[in-house]
Amino acid sequence: MLRQLLNPMSVTAVKTGSNDFALEFVRWRRKPRWLPVAKSKVFRVPERKKQTEEERIELMRLHNQYKTQLRSVRQYLREEVIRHQETSTADHIVLTPEQEEAEFQRCLEVNAEWNAKIAGEREVRLAKERDEKVAYVQERLEAGKLREEERRERADERIRFEIEQSKTFVTRANLDEAIEAALANPVDHNFAIDLAGNLYRGRGTQSLNN
Repeated sequence: MLRQLLNPMSVTAVKTGSNDFALEFVRWRRKPRWLPVAKSKVFRVPERKKQTEEERIELMRLHNQYKTQLRSVRQYLREEVIRHQETSTADHIVLTPEQEEAEFQRCLEVNAEWNAKIAGEREVRLAKERDEKVAYVQERLEAGKLREEERRERADERIRFEIEQSKTFVTRANLDEAIEAALANPVDHNFAIDLAGNLYRGRGTQSLNN
């Protein structure tokens, strides 16, 4: 039983109602054809069964009937092919030079119509693509102009701010005045803030430890 379960040739895949597959283990009723003959039966010559006269006559009758029907079908198909070849005019039409020239001219006209139709469709498509490209370029140019204007506005605003700030700059002309103002108004950045938020200035304030 274990050998039968481990034999991969005895496993059959059975498809169920869903998309899954189920494995079903089956046992061969006879030895598969691809396996060799058993060693015990290598030199065994099977006995040929003898047919009775009635069986031989019946088999011969069935064989002759089958061959007759097969010959009839072949003959019918052969006659159908011959009839189709005789009635078909595609392979038997012989065109004169005038007819060939007329057929060639007709093909040229049909080809010219196709080319004109395709050329018209191509022109419409190219015009549409050209308009779309022009619109895209115009949009990009307008966007670039807006960005340039915004950049100029920011630059002008920065320049105006720097001009306003330059009014307070110390120059060579007002250097003496700036020095006198600095000496008259000393600024001490040393200060402290306690937990209550009180501000204690620098050198002019006594220490809390004193």
